[in-house]
Amino acid sequence: MYEFKRSLLGVLCAGIILTAGVSFAQEIAFDDDEPIVATIAGYSARGMVSILGEGQAAVVRSAFPNSNIVYEPGNPAGSFAAVANGEREFALETVIEMNLAKDGAAPFPESYDGKFWLVTALSPDLTLAHVYGRKDFLEENQIESLADVKEREIPVRLGINQPGNLWARAHVDAILAQYDMTTDDIVSYGGQLIEQNTGGTMELMKGGRADIEITGGFIPVGSLVELNSVTPVAFLPMGEAEAQGAAEAMGVTVGTIPAGSYEFQDEDLTVPASTHYIIAGPSATDEQVYKLAKALDTQLSVYHAMHPALEGVTSDTIVPDVPGVPLHPAAKAYYESR
Repeated sequence: MYEFKRSLLGVLCAGIILTAGVSFAQEIAFDDDEPIVATIAGYSARGMVSILGEGQAAVVRSAFPNSNIVYEPGNPAGSFAAVANGEREFALETVIEMNLAKDGAAPFPESYDGKFWLVTALSPDLTLAHVYGRKDFLEENQIESLADVKEREIPVRLGINQPGNLWARAHVDAILAQYDMTTDDIVSYGGQLIEQNTGGTMELMKGGRADIEITGGFIPVGSLVELNSVTPVAFLPMGEAEAQGAAEAMGVTVGTIPAGSYEFQDEDLTVPASTHYIIAGPSATDEQVYKLAKALDTQLSVYHAMHPALEGVTSDTIVPDVPGVPLHPAAKAYYESR
């Protein structure tokens, strides 16, 4: 059996020889306050999800002073590949990226199954789909839902986010599919696909150069509140069946944007809801993983201060559980030690 002091590169299976570098979970414990050095690869720097990566880094710095842990903006596809290939220790991902990576589906060149492990759950069902448009455009074209776009083949300049944002692209495809549409249909109606991040599309909306956007975030999305103050917007509600269908297609759940979450919203909205996780790759050490889990658990007050929606994150909800994706043994060791 190969032995490494801190590296963790495989998963322990009962009665089977450990793969290189794996430790017994019960032997993993780091009760000191020594700092760590690590990188969390993530989403766009402007995206709302960056709050999660910055939050995980902040709790580590709070729990283990002088730690050099940074959130590195990027895109989910590139970040996942960097972690699976050992170029970065951690990444911020959802079940959408995990399933694609396990299967080796596009844009991943191969299956990454067995090359990543769960560490923490940062936003338990808190990332909610938002489908909205410029109010003047919607009223002018008498659009009350995406069904109207389909029925009358209305040309729409639709924000679909960047190609590397697999979460956003999956939501675009799954939500449009509930109305028997694809992005190709949007183009065939004379519309345009805007491949910019959420903030970029919002800027175009302010200038009347984008009409509708499919994106997501925690409520309230501050940039959406700001957009509405400059360019009034309105939601395009989904029926429960459409929201459930889209959620099932992506392997996520269904949640609610409560009425009054935004001043322009007067009814509950049923939408797909998802969770963002920290995953570890083969270059992450037991100590790094253990301390990321411990920091989030013991510094929840620091984490809650990052955004009002994160008040719902608790010591119970931070323990990740994704079917088919193993919990990192060092994370498991910490959670079991509490």
